[in-house]
Order: sequence, then structure tokens, then C-alpha cells
Amino acid sequence: MKAVRLVAASVVLLAALPAAAQSNGALVLAPSGMLYAVNSDSNSVSAVDPQTRRKIAETAVGKDPRSLALSPDGKTLYVTSQADGRLTVLDAGALSVLAPIPVDAEPYGVVASPSGEFIYVACSIAGVIDVVRVSSAPDYRIEARIPVDPRPKGLALSPDGARLYVTHFLTGNVSVIDTATRQVIRFISTGPDSNMMQRIVINAVTGKAYLPHIRSNTGNPYLLFDGTAFPELSVIDLATGDLLPRERADLSIGLHSVNLPFDVVISPDNKRAYVANLGSGELSVVDLALRYRVADIDVGDGPRGVALSADGGVAYVLNSLSDDISVVDLAALRETARIPVTTSPLDPLIKRGKTFFFSSRSTQISHQRWMSCATCHIEADMDGRSWQLAGIGPRNTPSIRGALATPPLHWDSDMCSIQDVAEFTIRFIQGGAGLIAGPPATPCVGTNVGRSADLDALVAFCASLPARKNPLPQDAEAVSRGQAIFNRGDVACATCHTPPLYTNSTLTKPFLKLDVGTASPVDVAGPKFDTPSLLMLWNTAPYLHDGSAPTLMEVFTTRNPQDRHGRTSILTDAEKADLIAFLLSL
Repeated sequence: MKAVRLVAASVVLLAALPAAAQSNGALVLAPSGMLYAVNSDSNSVSAVDPQTRRKIAETAVGKDPRSLALSPDGKTLYVTSQADGRLTVLDAGALSVLAPIPVDAEPYGVVASPSGEFIYVACSIAGVIDVVRVSSAPDYRIEARIPVDPRPKGLALSPDGARLYVTHFLTGNVSVIDTATRQVIRFISTGPDSNMMQRIVINAVTGKAYLPHIRSNTGNPYLLFDGTAFPELSVIDLATGDLLPRERADLSIGLHSVNLPFDVVISPDNKRAYVANLGSGELSVVDLALRYRVADIDVGDGPRGVALSADGGVAYVLNSLSDDISVVDLAALRETARIPVTTSPLDPLIKRGKTFFFSSRSTQISHQRWMSCATCHIEADMDGRSWQLAGIGPRNTPSIRGALATPPLHWDSDMCSIQDVAEFTIRFIQGGAGLIAGPPATPCVGTNVGRSADLDALVAFCASLPARKNPLPQDAEAVSRGQAIFNRGDVACATCHTPPLYTNSTLTKPFLKLDVGTASPVDVAGPKFDTPSLLMLWNTAPYLHDGSAPTLMEVFTTRNPQDRHGRTSILTDAEKADLIAFLLSL
């Protein structure tokens, strides 16, 4: 097993004190002593006996399960599957399916009320919290939908169940819901530069909430690995609703940084936080008084969940990319065992590439574990940020999904292939040694920068990510009217955004770039830009090369005053709404 890396002069060991079981997350330790883990690639849930250190059972659930929650009596499991909009109810003892429940688009976080009467589900793309009433199994129904800000992800309930706390993935904001009135009563900000906020854990003893996330330094024009994204553990006072900046832990401080802090648990004596870092592949021990990492313990690849034993002496870490659970002795500060939880169905080449994409601990990928591809392309999508690039200007982060089909890449058409993008980003932003031997070639000279088995694996993973259709219900009539408007010659949308990929980009040189009037004086590399594909507009706001349009309506109005981006001024408001309905259906 890998040794611990101390990052401070001393470590205070934990006393063996009772701890409450973690009731929701990617990994849960039940009062019965059984561990339950979600397996996103395998579309399953596993039950693991930590005493015998073996998997007891594995059961299929919906596609891409992300979180599970225990009922208050520990007899029932609720599992969200974000790819098919399903909440699966399982008998925790037999690990058998009791009921599949359709919920709104892209369910992620889930938690059960203290009474067991309600289940709350954060539906990210739908932008709602589904309230599911439990009458008598298998009788479950959505009783209410609570509208919230975009991208709700993590959920936590106050001990009395009166307040529901909701994280928002791309903004770093937390919504506070009164569960009696089912209304949002407060917003708490962790800062305008925060994102990847998908987990919130409440300490009932101290009345504080802990949130692992990153902060994006988008205003830094020199995108060096150690000045771009900062891992944080933020703290909120639940009584006042205030962010406690003096208690926030900067997880980049130490012998090296960590990458993508994903889950956290608090020690029974309330002195330590244990943070599972998805990108850098370790469990960090954080002294809450010092606000500092005092140790890092290497675990498996892609840790997404962590749970503590009842006495607080052992941590269990769910490794999503190595498909196992690390057993960590918190007194010795070392990993003592690995428990396999599933067998990945992914092609080995794609699996290897996925690890390269998410992990930052290889020196090939990053310097001092700071960054991985997933730091900005979270879950292979985008971070909702526009980055100020030296000598270029502000550039909005695109999604990886479907990108291989529409070269050249980047807003400035400066990369011919994903191989170009990957190798240059790894070397010159992430600080890694690279995936090919020798120096990279000039972009777009030849087919790509070079070849290697590692680079082929990363490209294979990216190629396995097609553009996704909008999972939200569509107004078929509005979509049909909007498609007709899109194809009208006098509006001229289809002239540049040609179906089926909805772009006119090709590798024919010189690359076709157009000035559509969206550049500003700070766009040094403008005013001409690549024509982006319109696929997945439903998932990629804000829009335009600089992210200056929060909505598509603004693309057609305030950001198109001269009709150089399609003749949208001739359209009525109703026609614009229909056009938007069509574009969001792609």
C-alpha cells in the first residue's frame, strides 16, 4: 500500500469517539455496518462488508448512478441515476429493487427527511428539487417540485429537517429551502469565482456546513498550473447563513496541491476534515483549527466518496476510476486494503483515457498534481467560465462532448485535432511532461502533434463522448416553428450553422473564420472566430466566444445589434422564442 505524505510538521491523532453515520453521498456506511457504493460506469450499486473486506452483492440500477441516501431506519436505499432521470428504491438488506421512480432531468443529490416521509432529489438540468412522498413501499410519487437556481447538485438537511441546503454546481452558491413552505428563503455565496460545488456536509454539533469546491482565477491571463484553479474547503455558519472566510481551508497549500476536492467527512471530535480529492487521488487530512492539510494519503484512482467507521478510526474511500474502496487507517495514516466493488464495462483503452482525463497525479499530466483536463472540463463538459488569455482575449470554455466531430478546435481555430489540444494544454497550462516523446510540433502542421499509446487512450475517451440531446420536455410545435425560422433564407442561420453538425467548420485551409460583430477591443486575436456547433446549446450557457451572452435571447438582441450574427432584428419576440426552442432541442 502507498505511504502517507505528511504536509505539516505534526499530526494530532484522533480519539476514538462515536460518530453519526453518513446518510447520503456516493459512499454510505449504514448503521448495520454495511457500506453501499454507487458505480457510475457499471450502472450499479454494491454492498460491501468492511469487516470481511469483500463485496456482498451488486445490483443494477439506472444509467450513470451518482448518489445514494439511506432512509432513517437504514432499511431502504434511494439511488439517483442522472442519465435516465430515475430514482431507484432498493431494499438495503437484500439489495433488491423495490421501485424505479421517474424524476426530472439529471437527478444527482438525494437525501431522506428525518421522518422518512419525504425524499428530496436535486435535478440538475431541470433546475428543481423533486419532493417524493413515501406512502408505503412501493408507492412513491412526486408531490412537489421546488424551482431553484440552475445546476442544483448537492443536498443536505438540517438535523430537524426544517432546512434543505442545495449547492449549485457552476456558481458556488447555496440555496436554503424551508421544507415546510417549500420555498427558497436564503442564498449563500461562497464567492463569485467558486464552482464545482456538488457536495455539502453538515456538522450537527458545531452547526456548520462544509463544502469542497474549486475557485477559478479567470482574470489571470497567464494560465500557469499554480495560478489557475484553487481547491478549497469552505465553511458556512448555518445559524447566521454567513460564509466563514477565516475558517476556509486553502487545499493548494503544502508540498503539492490537490485537485478536484469532491467529498468530505468530519471527525467525531470535530477537529479534522477528511477530503477525498477526485483529481489528485488522495484523502487529505485537514486540521480545521489551522485550516491546513496536515497529511495526504494516496488511495485509488478517482475518489468520489468517503465515509468514516463508527469509531472514527477508519476511513473508506470510493475510487470511481479504479472500481474499488480504499480502507484507510487514520491512526497510522495509511491505506491498508483495497476492496473491489465492480468490474468496469468500459473498453480498456477508454478506461485508461478516462483516468488520464480526470487524474492529475501523473507527472505526464500535471506538475505537483495541480490540474487535470477535468479541472475546467468538469465531467467532460464545461465550467461556465470565460478565461482571459494573454495575447488572445476572453475565451469561453467549450464542452468536450462532440468536439472531435467539428475540427478545427478552439474559438480561434488554432488547433486541428484533439491531440493538438490535449498535448498543448497538458504541457503549457497543466505543467505536465506530456503524453508524447519529445517537444510538441507546431499545431496544425501534419495531422496532429504526434502519437503515443497514452495520447491515443485520452483521445479514445474524448471520442466516446458524443453530444447529448436535451433531456427536458420539448414543445414540439414551438420546435417545429423554430426550425422553419432557422432555415429561412432571410434569417440566414443555416448559412453558417449547417446541419447536421450545425457548423461550417472544416479542415480546409485557410480555416473559415467569420467576423459576426461579437468581438470587443480586448479580443486581441479577433475579430474573426470559428463557427461553433449548435449542438448541446441547452447545456453550454453562457454563449459566444467570450461568454458575454447569458441567454440565447441576448445572443439575438443585445449581442447582435448589426444583424451580422443572423438577421434576428426582423423577428418578433414570439419568433425569437420559437427559434430558441428549436436551438435548445438540438
